Amino acid sequence: MQSQRLGPRAGMGPTCPGCRRRRPYSPIRNPIKLLYQRTFYFHFKNLRYANNRNNTFLCYEVHRMECGELILLYQGVFRKEDDIHAEECFLYWFHAQLLDVLPPSKEYKITWYVSWSPCGSCAEQVARFLATHRNLSLAIFSSRLYYFWDPHYQYKLHRLIQAGAQIAAMDFPEFKKCWNTFVDNGGKSFRPWKKLKINFRFQDSKLWDILRNPVNLLREDIFNLQFNNGHRVEPVQHRFYQRTTYLCYQLEQYDDQEPLKGCLQNKKGKHAEILFIDEMRSLELGQVRITCYLTWSPCPNCAQKLAAFKKDHPDLVLRVYTSRLYFHWRRKYQEGLCSLWQSGIQVDVMDLPQFTDCWTNFVNPQRPFQPWNQLEKNSTCIQRRLLRIKESWGLQGLLNDFGNLQLGPPLP
Repeated sequence: MQSQRLGPRAGMGPTCPGCRRRRPYSPIRNPIKLLYQRTFYFHFKNLRYANNRNNTFLCYEVHRMECGELILLYQGVFRKEDDIHAEECFLYWFHAQLLDVLPPSKEYKITWYVSWSPCGSCAEQVARFLATHRNLSLAIFSSRLYYFWDPHYQYKLHRLIQAGAQIAAMDFPEFKKCWNTFVDNGGKSFRPWKKLKINFRFQDSKLWDILRNPVNLLREDIFNLQFNNGHRVEPVQHRFYQRTTYLCYQLEQYDDQEPLKGCLQNKKGKHAEILFIDEMRSLELGQVRITCYLTWSPCPNCAQKLAAFKKDHPDLVLRVYTSRLYFHWRRKYQEGLCSLWQSGIQVDVMDLPQFTDCWTNFVNPQRPFQPWNQLEKNSTCIQRRLLRIKESWGLQGLLNDFGNLQLGPPLP
């Protein structure tokens, strides 16, 4: 498969939001020169479903364009270290070691050979990195696709393409290239594993399906089930389903950049709100506005975390709309909602305009939203309950002040 690239690239930006995260320590590490043979065969094997391969290895080359020819400058290997992903390690290293010494008037080509395609957070950082440094181009050859069935990760692959990256599945020539260049092979030739070609066709077809089709971050049936604001969920084919927390967010900047969208849900012991905060803290946020649509209002712990996040970013405008109130009769959960209001986060209940906007931006923009039965009646009841919580905690005057306060450019 030929890798793809969109848009021209020229010039160098002044900052580098793609390779900076607010951490109390320096994560920059020297790259590995060569991989062990066993490490390469285990981690780069292009299995359809790879178990126990929790690390990511990134083999890279940096070339400079000279008179239409590529001149190799640097090569090496990064791997995931603790909670710092291999892609992040490369961006830190590139920013610290190369940006100050590479002439910005030259064009450079970066090539990655990765055991896993980038996760959502790394894909977003890489996209911003490319958008900032327009004299760089990036080609990514991936052995396996990370969560290729998840719309959130599919959307992030689209973000990379929009930023100008090339993405392709690794085939025999790429595996052989990695073996000869990045593996301590002892002079041995690359020996392909069983079903390498079959697995490549599988990865290649999945990648093509993702890149050629528009991505809807949330399935229609999941939206209608999880965002339904009825008191009880109706059974589907005589089966009852648990309603969990989904969080859809849209980040808008005060320039011409395309809004950043995402859809998260509770998983691995982390609530969707915490995953959202982790993803936002991985970005350089300035004067932005973020709109979140939640199936359930935040629990007390998540509310406190959101309030602390807003306190750390006073210039952003954060609006939270919830379909339903979670344990709204308990004082502890009411206190959590109060902490959101007191921090300056705008909290309200989803009504028909918000459900429609959520459907259009995250589910299916080609089809109009069809409201379920008693949507507006349920929304009115939940809004009244939320208002009573505000009044019982003496926050109504404070909220009116927030409503009159101008935070950045006018909101639509």
